[in-house]
Amino acid sequence: MPNDQYRILCTRPLTDSSIAVAGENGIHIDVKDFIQIKPLPNEALWGPEKIRHLFRPGTVQVFTSANAVKILAKYYIRQGADWYIIRDANICCISGKTKQLLEETFLDCKILAEAAYGKDLATAIIQLGNITEVNFFCGTQRRDELPGILTAAGITVNEYVIYENIPTPEVVATDYDGIFFFSPSAVKSYFSANKLAPKTVCFAIGRTTATSLKEHTDNKIIISPGTDEAYMVQTAIFYFNNINCYE
Repeated sequence: MPNDQYRILCTRPLTDSSIAVAGENGIHIDVKDFIQIKPLPNEALWGPEKIRHLFRPGTVQVFTSANAVKILAKYYIRQGADWYIIRDANICCISGKTKQLLEETFLDCKILAEAAYGKDLATAIIQLGNITEVNFFCGTQRRDELPGILTAAGITVNEYVIYENIPTPEVVATDYDGIFFFSPSAVKSYFSANKLAPKTVCFAIGRTTATSLKEHTDNKIIISPGTDEAYMVQTAIFYFNNINCYE
């Protein structure tokens, strides 16, 4: 890789270890958060009786975002001085960071189905063959594919909206070599205040985010093969090490 560092803007917080790995490979990353996650009150989840009922044996919990896991754990599983210990939860989830957080949050949880995208997760849930009802934890910007597919297959979806995505656009004066986008919400927030330089490459966490990018720019879009930040960083490293292959 050339001695000159490439510069990337990340549109959400990134761990110090990921920033360090990028730096070791000639990539400098600036972080600006274009989306804030705000917890929402949901009375259906307040109190020990409701939590116990929600996670009673045999129920199935569905998560398509790490934010839903974090909000549920911080504001609902933990309520004031009380911490509800939930064991043997049946989980269907997006793979990567979401799955990792679930395994850290729920003791001895059982991952019944996982997939990289909501549509594929819905298909995996249906293929289990014995699921008739699920509890789906999500935010206000959740996509329609998963609940729509499950409902069409005769599976009851109990939806619990527990957070919202608040755009926090900011004008960016620097022309970056690349930009990391982790969600369609971040794409919309960024492009509401900015335009890309022709050379800037967009790195998308997955197909859904890439589709949103195509609505805003004709610049090159590289899709990460995995749905967490480590894959994004490695994708950027590979791209800039092999940039001539992409021309």
